[in-house]
Amino acid sequence: MKKIFVLMVVSGLFFTACKTSPVTDFNSVKNLIESNTWLLQDESGTVVSYNNQEVTMSFTNDNGLQAVGFAGCNRYFSSVSLQPGTINFGQAGSTMMACPEMDGEQAFLDLLSQVNTYEVTATELKLFQDKILLLRFKRK
Repeated sequence: MKKIFVLMVVSGLFFTACKTSPVTDFNSVKNLIESNTWLLQDESGTVVSYNNQEVTMSFTNDNGLQAVGFAGCNRYFSSVSLQPGTINFGQAGSTMMACPEMDGEQAFLDLLSQVNTYEVTATELKLFQDKILLLRFKRK
């Protein structure tokens, strides 16, 4: 019985230690978000791809902060307002290619426009509408 209890405690500590904590320092948050390429994940953590290409998001700060990436068929771009605790994406623009699967791309861009808050860890970027998780990315 003692062995089972000790095993449960050690297992609990192991799983707690493996959980990545959110980054809260805004300068660190901004650096993590802007310096990485992010891959969209589904609810099981699998990287999402449409038309055999991963859906991505990167950030540039050439002329104000912008999100850029591949949405499943087209390259997209959107202005971004990033503040401590909040993030907003402007109306996304994109190239105008036609592909067999366009529904996923449109759903992604629609969700992006609804985002208003975020959580970032060393390996993951989560985008929310209030407390509802809309999009989850992992660092490439």
